[in-house]
Parts: sequence; C-alpha cells; structure tokens
Amino acid sequence: MRVLALSNLYPPDVIGGYELCCRQVVDGLLQRGHDVRVLTSAPRAPCPGEPHVARSFKLTNCYDASFILRSNATVRAMWEAESNLVNAFNVHALTSALAHFEPQVVYLWNLVGLGGLGLVGCLRHIGMPWVWYLGDCVPRMLCSPGKELLPVIAAEFSRQVSGHYMPVSQRVVEEIEDAGVRLNGDVEIMPNWVLGPRPEERQRFYRPGDTLRIVSAGQIARHKGIDLLIGAARLLRDRGYENFTIDLYGKAWDPKVIPLARQEGVGDRVTFKGSCPQDELLARYARHEYDLFAFPTWEREPFGCAPLEAGAYGCVMAMSQSCGIGEWFVDGVHCLKVERSARGLADVFQAVLDGQIDLGPLARRAGAVIWRDFHLDALLPRIEEVLSKASRSPTGGGGTFDEAYHLALLAERLAQVSLQERALASWSSAA
Repeated sequence: MRVLALSNLYPPDVIGGYELCCRQVVDGLLQRGHDVRVLTSAPRAPCPGEPHVARSFKLTNCYDASFILRSNATVRAMWEAESNLVNAFNVHALTSALAHFEPQVVYLWNLVGLGGLGLVGCLRHIGMPWVWYLGDCVPRMLCSPGKELLPVIAAEFSRQVSGHYMPVSQRVVEEIEDAGVRLNGDVEIMPNWVLGPRPEERQRFYRPGDTLRIVSAGQIARHKGIDLLIGAARLLRDRGYENFTIDLYGKAWDPKVIPLARQEGVGDRVTFKGSCPQDELLARYARHEYDLFAFPTWEREPFGCAPLEAGAYGCVMAMSQSCGIGEWFVDGVHCLKVERSARGLADVFQAVLDGQIDLGPLARRAGAVIWRDFHLDALLPRIEEVLSKASRSPTGGGGTFDEAYHLALLAERLAQVSLQERALASWSSAA
C-alpha cells in the first residue's frame, strides 16, 4: 500500500508518546514492504532529513503554554482557530503531497496545531479515504477552538465526517462522544504497544525489608499525579517507613510541583531525575533497577505507554483505577489499581512493604500478556487490515485540489473576521 501519514510532530521533534508511536508504526509498515511517507511540521529545532519524511506543515504555537498565557484574548483566539479549525497553508501542503505521492489511504495522527478540521475537510472534499489513530480525544479538541466545545462545529463534524477510527481505549471514544462529537464509520479499539525482543524473565522481586524502588515517568505535573506521589511519600514516612525511594523522570511542565518534595520533608526519598531518553529508561527497566511503576494519572488518561513499557520488563504497574490502560489489565492479576489519592497510593505501597502484596506473580502474568498481545509485531497485521479496508472503501467526494485550497482560504478568512468582530464587540461593551 501507499500510505501517507499526517502528524503534527514527528521524532526527533517530540513532546510525548503520541509522535513516538507514529514513528514506530511508520517504521513497522516500511519494514513490511509498504510505501509510506510522512507529512509533518517544520521541526522546532534542526534535525536530520529523512527521505520519506516531509516537514512541510506549519505548526501553530499551541504547546508553549507560558507564551500563550501572556498573550491577550484575541491573539489566543486567533491561534486556537488556526490550530484547530483551518490553516490554508497546511491544506496547500497536503494537496501538494497528495498530488505527488498519490496514496491509497491517509493515516491521520495528532492534528492539533495544524488546522486539523481543515485537513479532514480537505480529505472529505476530494474523496480520499483515511484511518485516524486516536491516542487522545483529538476530534473533540478540533471542535473546541477555545476551551469550550462549539456545538455548531461538533454537529457539522458529526453530520459530515465519516471514516475509519482506531482509538486506544473505550475511554477515548466515550470522552469524544459524551461531548457531542459522533464518530461515524468504523471504530476499532487498538491499544498501544511495546517494541523489541522479549527479555529473560525477571527472577528476583521485592522482598520485605529491602528498599522498595518506585518509579514514574512522563510529564511532571499535577494532572499526572506527581503531587499525590509526594504526598504518599510523606504519609509513608509518617507511618514509620524509610525503606523506599521514588524516582521521577520527565520534563517539569508544572514547576510548582518540584519544591513539594522538600516542603513535605521527603526530598531524600523523592528524586526528580529530569528527562531521560526512552532507550535509556528501558535499559534501566531491563536491569531491574525498579520494582513498581506508579501511574496515578488523571482519569481521562487515554492510555499511557509508560506503564506498559515498565510492565514489559517486570516492573509492576500501579495505576489509577479508571485510566485508559486500565481497560486492558485486571486488578490483582496483572497490575495494581489504586485510588487516586495520596492515601490510596501510600496504602498500596505499604501493603507491598509489609509483604501483603507479592509483586512476582503480578509481574510474570503482566509480562506474558504484554509480550504476546501488546507487541507491535502482533498489532501491525490488524493495523494493516484497517488501512487496507479503508483504502477500498467508497468515499464520495470527488472535488479537486484547487477547490479544496480555495475553500480553505475562504474558511480561514471567515474565522479571522468572525474573531475580530467578536473582539470589537467585546471592547465596545467594555467601554
């Protein structure tokens, strides 16, 4: 198949797991003999070129939270419209790639920051089939140029857009549709994955009296539960436990979280390790440097690759009770599901420290399931099947590339005028 993948970011330009997954699937499809091209944004820092990657999109500055917060409301609204609704420049880049490559199917990833609705509208207008990997509730985000979903846009998306979706969990589907955005077409739940050869089974696990080595990796922020982990460390110390450590890997998205460990008096138990390349972190799991992976993320977490990767190497997953990855694993069989609070975390950690929870059986069962069912080699045939089915599906459309670009220019201008009129009305009422 000839497959064109669209992604707002592409490694080595990364923010999180979304774009890493995109590269892994692209590499896997290339190795299986498919002709795959990637259309992504210009990198935020120089990076080496790759023959199958075109960095032609313009990414709206939607991930620089501090800069956005310092901007006035009108500027933010213009950025949000360009990020989510339509960016005519990117529609032109898409039609150029389609004309030169002539793919059989387009593989959509994260479209936030690219004027994602405009790109989907372009594909619909010309009748190009697509498959959309949903590692988050991206359609809902695209229908929300500000913080609030716009019902008129959600209604039109639900009425006009139909395709093939691959969400990573039922939670993602529910979050999108509960907001009023309907996913028309085929929807097949497809989990995230691990890569590489299966390691030798871990033989030694935590024993009471040893130091329980806890790890977490991802964004250092409250919505990921980092403050709760620090609170759990304080509770354990208050209960008389000192034989534990918590290592936290990742970029500090919320700098106010960093001082909490010192303020709570557990700076010697909780260590912020900073960002760590994925390969190096996996090597630490493979060396069995940790016993327990703590993932007290918010309930709307779509999936979470980090605990899956740790679990593949015998590091037991302790996760929030209702996050996306929890759909795939059974509490007390493959993992530990924890009440999302400092006390809930501390209680589970204490049960392990006291020997009430044996990590070995949990780790062995999880490892067997992960390497059998969650390896990319096991999932690629299913992904190929969805792409192939989509490529053969009738699409309607039939418009030209020039028409799609002219419509994008018109929509972009209408959005700008509407936002400017709204700003003027707001200023007039304030005066």
